[in-house]
Amino acid sequence: MANQNFPENEWRRIEKLKSYELMGLGKDPELDVFAQAACLITDCPAALIAMMEEQTQRIQSCVGMELDTVERKNTVCQYTILSKELLVIEDTFEDPRSSSNPLIREGNIRFYAGVPLMDEDGDVLGTICVIDFQPKSLSDKQRHLLEELGIGVTKILLGKKRKRQAGYFSEIFQLTNNVICVLDESCQIKDVNPAFTSVLGISRSDSMGKSLFSLLQDDTNTLASDLKQIVDADYGIQSTSSTFVTDGSEVIIEWHFKYDAINHEILAFGRNVTKERQEN
Repeated sequence: MANQNFPENEWRRIEKLKSYELMGLGKDPELDVFAQAACLITDCPAALIAMMEEQTQRIQSCVGMELDTVERKNTVCQYTILSKELLVIEDTFEDPRSSSNPLIREGNIRFYAGVPLMDEDGDVLGTICVIDFQPKSLSDKQRHLLEELGIGVTKILLGKKRKRQAGYFSEIFQLTNNVICVLDESCQIKDVNPAFTSVLGISRSDSMGKSLFSLLQDDTNTLASDLKQIVDADYGIQSTSSTFVTDGSEVIIEWHFKYDAINHEILAFGRNVTKERQEN
């Protein structure tokens, strides 16, 4: 296979793989049940689940054959990555995308069906595919079930990262002295940590669903103005708020806001600098 094909969003796709911590992984036995299910659905002897890195397809699960990595230029899955939909090649020896592929010829692989593992933004991270050693076709039901299996595999892969993140974040969220809150895209409060309620003197129940700007008394609209560009700010946005709490004293917080494109939320991390400002 002389050509190597890259989608238009290749740079973002690779960055997503890094963000999801799906680069450079070895075999994951927990995924074998899904590869086996793909074989059962399609009546194929072999299946694999793999991430497509810059130059390498890295296998995370393989049933019916032994593979760890494949050069990207020698994969049929590169076309599944491009198509963003189920790709079925009923006879690989007759299809121009696979007929001259050395791995296809040497392994006598005659049938291929691959499903893209696609995140919520439509970026393809990898594939789940099945192969057979004789030409064949799939019924509409088999195609549908294989596509549904691909959706399930994607959720499993992304869920592992999110579960780890949730554990780390939950611990920091509760124990840190820094002020943390989670906002929706319209800057309404979705959650606050104990430091938020302690520093600003606003209970969690009184914060939920309220505008961050109103809670922080953003009368000059400084925060609102700064946060207008949050979606396009790769490294986040810094801003400062000044709030008068119930005892009449002023609380000054330096904020760092970061947009979470996966969950469509804004994470706000604040440091109480009131004492520092007073001393200066």
